[in-house]
Amino acid sequence: MLKNLGIKGRVLLLTLLPVTLMAMVLGGYFTWLQQSELQAQLLQRGEMIAEQLAPLAAPAMGRNDIALLTRIANEALEQQDVRSVAFLDANHEPLVHAGPTMINQPPLGYGTQLQQRSDNDATRYLLPVFGRHRNLAGDVIPNEAHRLLGWVELELSHNNMLLRGYRSLFASLMLIVSGLVFTTLLALRLSRTINAPLDRIKHAVSQLKDGKLQTRLPPLGSHELDELASGINRMAETLQNAQEELQHSVDQATEDVRQNLETIEIQNLELDLARKEALEASRIKS
Repeated sequence: MLKNLGIKGRVLLLTLLPVTLMAMVLGGYFTWLQQSELQAQLLQRGEMIAEQLAPLAAPAMGRNDIALLTRIANEALEQQDVRSVAFLDANHEPLVHAGPTMINQPPLGYGTQLQQRSDNDATRYLLPVFGRHRNLAGDVIPNEAHRLLGWVELELSHNNMLLRGYRSLFASLMLIVSGLVFTTLLALRLSRTINAPLDRIKHAVSQLKDGKLQTRLPPLGSHELDELASGINRMAETLQNAQEELQHSVDQATEDVRQNLETIEIQNLELDLARKEALEASRIKS
């Protein structure tokens, strides 16, 4: 795969691939961690609200004060994420209900501790109310600490938690995208700092190939590329010197040939003149 990529593609790949993987892994981990913390906080807040409602509702349950229970339930609805509130008697018969119908099924079992049941949209709590909760409210009734007065039922919506989770995810994605954009720009700048000198080297080699041996490369801005440019300059200088020496040798040989030709021509003229003189002398003697 890398063989088919140029320098720019390789720089982008080798820069963006590890950064992208790291950003996705870290972003996913921290998003999951934050979502888990939000869910844990929501569940803890639901437990606290249910445990706060028990001593408030205990005196009204003991006196079967429906009006007070209704007011307590309506006030509880004003708290964040509280979707529905209900008070049940000891036999699980409804006394008061405030808010829409609860989404989840009731928690399984009817123990003496807080129970809960969750799905994707809400968490439903069920807490028994005993006589000791009346004692906490200051309504002390002797020998009724373990008497079951009724039940507090509460459902918390997950909408705000999910919304905060989505916002956190969106913020993480924006940070990841911003980081990738910055890394891409940095990688492109880095690739240009490599490609530009290489283009100059390529152009210089092309000039040398065309016979322009006077071509020289300036410093290219990095130690390695400067060494390469220096090597090309030395090669060009060597070729230029060799060409000049060859041209000098050719010129010298041409001059020698010319001088030899002139000498031969003079000798030919002298021979021709001598031949004519010999012929003239022979003719006179005859």
